[in-house]
Amino acid sequence: MNALKLDKTMQFLKPVKKKHASLAERVYRNLRHGIITGVIRGGTRLVETTLASQMKVSRTPVREALHKLALEGFLYSIPRAGYIVEETSETDIKDLFATRTAIEQIAVKWAIQKITDEELKRLETNLQQTDEVINSGATESMMDLDAEFHQIIYRAARSKTLYKISQTLSDHTLRFRLACIHVPEIAGRARQGHMKIFDALKVKDAAMAEEVVKDHLDTVITDILDHLEKIRQDVFVGNQNDIIG
Repeated sequence: MNALKLDKTMQFLKPVKKKHASLAERVYRNLRHGIITGVIRGGTRLVETTLASQMKVSRTPVREALHKLALEGFLYSIPRAGYIVEETSETDIKDLFATRTAIEQIAVKWAIQKITDEELKRLETNLQQTDEVINSGATESMMDLDAEFHQIIYRAARSKTLYKISQTLSDHTLRFRLACIHVPEIAGRARQGHMKIFDALKVKDAAMAEEVVKDHLDTVITDILDHLEKIRQDVFVGNQNDIIG
């Protein structure tokens, strides 16, 4: 278990600039970004008092941020010891998405027989909004649109059990998707994958739907792993430049 050396680590945690964001929200986003990108590694212990001191804030916003991160599954609490960052290896990420792929293939197959014209229209509207977001460059909205697209399909399968499982898996992949979905090229590939799924649903081709779901999520996992590796390389180069300087 590694104790977090904040004096060396926190300088690489870039705060998310957002107007009117509360102090707790800024602390939360800072730590979340560090965990998502791997700057704060799995197994690292985060102590409320130490974080507050290093970030020059009171303990209250740090406490709120850590609690929120724990609820999202980024951390787990150790009594009288603080929080530990959940360890997730590349193999774990691949396993998570492989499981999600299998479940989503079932969901889309069931949805083909039960999806309504209204739900198809909602998917079409989602794709139109995605195009607008990509064309405008405002890709920070992509995460919500991406999640909405898949949720429409989960609900269209008309299975409470499948919906809960699908939603849980989607939530667990969220932290990795958040790391890169805003990148224009990656957002564009996500849109292409969604369009192919939509087309398969329209013509009610189950085999095509299962195939394009797999292709889409294979692309997602490749984009995530490539993007995280790029960020880690950038952090490494920054470390080296600081040492040389």
